[in-house]
Amino acid sequence: MTKRSIRSTTAAAVPLLLGAAFVAVPLSAQTFTPVETPSTSNFNVFVEQIGERHEATIEQSSNTQTAEVRQEGSDNEATLEQNDNGSHIAVLGQDGAGNTAEVAQSGDGEAVANLIQQGDNNTILLSQTDNGLLGTAAEIAQSGNDNMIGLVQDGSDNQARLVQNGNNNTMTASQLNSGNRLEWVQDGSGLSDMTVEQTGGQTMFILQTNGG
Repeated sequence: MTKRSIRSTTAAAVPLLLGAAFVAVPLSAQTFTPVETPSTSNFNVFVEQIGERHEATIEQSSNTQTAEVRQEGSDNEATLEQNDNGSHIAVLGQDGAGNTAEVAQSGDGEAVANLIQQGDNNTILLSQTDNGLLGTAAEIAQSGNDNMIGLVQDGSDNQARLVQNGNNNTMTASQLNSGNRLEWVQDGSGLSDMTVEQTGGQTMFILQTNGG
């Protein structure tokens, strides 16, 4: 199937009350506005932008893929690429200013990503590849300012949950091959990057905090 590319910039929308509700309500339960597509297309793209100068670019290769983006504030950027024929799902919420998210999903298996950023100048870089039957999933959330999370999952049946709260924190993780489980939580400011890498069938839980 021919790849479809959609680019959306900030447009007028009905204001929504975000604030605490933006965190408390799961993204999957929130309402997204479909982007207008040709009647012959079954691609699933939903974008909602409130504020100024947001950008969302979405590329899909198959009608089995779903992408949802919700942006509030100003100058937030999102790039979602869904390649091959897998049942890929990416749901992204950005609330603040100058946040960036780049998500790439590929393979003929299932890849799921649920991402949220709150604050200013935060970055999420996620790459998922799955060609197996069990699927790969990532849940990433960060709040604060000037934080960065980078995750690469290469293989199948990999699962990661990364949470980062505070300022000037960095997290990177690479799960290679298959069957890995990672849960990593950082709470504080200026925390050092522990750079986790797992090769296959591994499980790791990390908690890092400080009073900064």
